Amino acid sequence: MKQLKRLAGLIKRRGSDWGRREHGSMVLEAALVMPLLLIVLLLFIMMIRLCAVQMALQSAASQTVRQVATHIRPADLAFQKASSSIPALPNLGSFGLPLPDWGGDLAKEAAGWLPAPAGVLASAALEGNWQPVTDAAATELGRTAVEPQLQQFADEAVLQKEHLSLSHLSLPDLKEKQQPFLTIVAEYEFPFSLPFINRKIVLREQASERVWVSDAAPAREDSAEADVTPIQIVSIQPVPLHPGNKATVTALTSPGASASLTVNYKSGTSIAKHLGSATADANGYVQWTWLVSGNTTPGTWELTATSASGETVSMHFNVTKKEDSAS
Repeated sequence: MKQLKRLAGLIKRRGSDWGRREHGSMVLEAALVMPLLLIVLLLFIMMIRLCAVQMALQSAASQTVRQVATHIRPADLAFQKASSSIPALPNLGSFGLPLPDWGGDLAKEAAGWLPAPAGVLASAALEGNWQPVTDAAATELGRTAVEPQLQQFADEAVLQKEHLSLSHLSLPDLKEKQQPFLTIVAEYEFPFSLPFINRKIVLREQASERVWVSDAAPAREDSAEADVTPIQIVSIQPVPLHPGNKATVTALTSPGASASLTVNYKSGTSIAKHLGSATADANGYVQWTWLVSGNTTPGTWELTATSASGETVSMHFNVTKKEDSAS
């Protein structure tokens, strides 16, 4: 069989050129796609960091407002002391007598005696620097008492203290007691750095806490409590009660006031005579004597006395048969 001769120069070898072109296209695709993938990956990382910073900021604000709120009580006492002492001596200054210097050395001593931040709070209340409801973040109280506490409770693994600051501070009203809430707003500058993007995102978290302060006015004695008629069960005789025998209950209430007695057994409320409403004597004692039914089930039952104002008092008693008590 005659072999065909290969014609040199008519068929070109294209294998090496094709491999080089395919390899070049893969490099081009990787060069285009890889930066996008890296940007997306960095974006996810920044979002996770942003969430962690926000949670840490909220935790720092919550712990700060709780810590400061627990130390408001000494400031409230100092404020009430200063407010009550100054009006009590209105004309001493005109006679040349010295008035108490609540804003001088005493305020400094209070700041030194009490732990932080109670000392600074009490000193501010004595010096008259207490500004309720308004924004006090830029005042000396906010910078020296609250903001250091905020930075102290910041998680250093997540938050950078130089980017953390106090944005808003609302103090409770120690005079009128209308707004007994301490509110702070913490601010954090989060550096959002990505390729072609270099901005700062400002995060703010608010926390409020009700402080422990005294009431604005003492409770009035002529309030609803004055209309309450007290009642107390003194005794029940005999002990224990026996079916078929009489029982006597003595209660104490206001003299001349009416009261009622109900007795509850297993079968329900007793309808025996001489139970129900009765009137107390001049000493406030009222008695009920009734016959315990012979069919009363032995056990522990309850009686309830009700005063004229609706106040109730209950007492348990035992009912046993005579042979059981004798044995």
